[in-house]
Amino acid sequence: MTLCIGGKELTFISNPIIDEKFRDSYFDLVEKVFGLDFTPWYDSGFYSGNFIPYTLFDNTTAVSSVGVVINDLIYSDSLKRFIQISTVVTDTDYRKMGHGRWLTEMVLNEWQDKCDCIYLYANDSVLDFYPKFGFQPAHEYRYHMAVHNNPLQKIPDAYRKLDLSNQNDVDILVGAYKKANPFSLFSMINGLDLMMFHCITFLHDFIYYVERYDAVVVAEEEENNLFCYDIFTDADCSINDVLGIIASNDIESITLGFTPKDKTGFSVEKADEKDTTVFVLKDMENIFASNQITLPFLSRA
Repeated sequence: MTLCIGGKELTFISNPIIDEKFRDSYFDLVEKVFGLDFTPWYDSGFYSGNFIPYTLFDNTTAVSSVGVVINDLIYSDSLKRFIQISTVVTDTDYRKMGHGRWLTEMVLNEWQDKCDCIYLYANDSVLDFYPKFGFQPAHEYRYHMAVHNNPLQKIPDAYRKLDLSNQNDVDILVGAYKKANPFSLFSMINGLDLMMFHCITFLHDFIYYVERYDAVVVAEEEENNLFCYDIFTDADCSINDVLGIIASNDIESITLGFTPKDKTGFSVEKADEKDTTVFVLKDMENIFASNQITLPFLSRA
């Protein structure tokens, strides 16, 4: 589709990632603005179409994009489709021309009748932008608990870091993911590509295999706290059983990057995530409004 925005003739492509002619330019735009390299993720073969960038091109150069993340999940025994707006990016030479507005309206028009909820995570610089489209602020919550070291921690090789340059370790991660997170209130469906996006890019140094429970843990130590993004296992164990093995001796608490199914032993508080506000589109399902939840971190993009 060719159109004119801000006096400039542009081409709209609904998903340049699957178009060899436009893919590299879209990746270049994201890396230029965000410093994020999508190429290793795409080259890994795990991209499956759950992330769709709606993108404007000046000839074959990507200049503005709004991403759609398709999150299918089971919540309260019901299958839900939640759409996240993500990776909103415009080249510095094309800003304040209405490109982001046009793309956002395109996304909302296409997806509003095809899902249960549309939401996004906004940084502080655009807090006045999204309410213009009918978005309202919401709150996520974080769950914390004290950690108790597992005696198995002292056994040599009780756990090890996975190396995703090793195909065997990739297979371990993928196999564990298919077992899902038995502790999470939300069961993600068809989210392997987004999980691998995080593990290949931001979190490649924080993926652990715990042999005793045949479990994979994605977790990062932050001073005396262990932030657990996710756990994948089908073993008969508790969160503390698994995390107590990988937590170092100076770790005192655990914070979850998902909502626990069983909240026993957890404290909860509003999330205080720097430069981040959750927005939900009005007149759609808003599970944030009456529930103290965190949508799984590894479902973000």
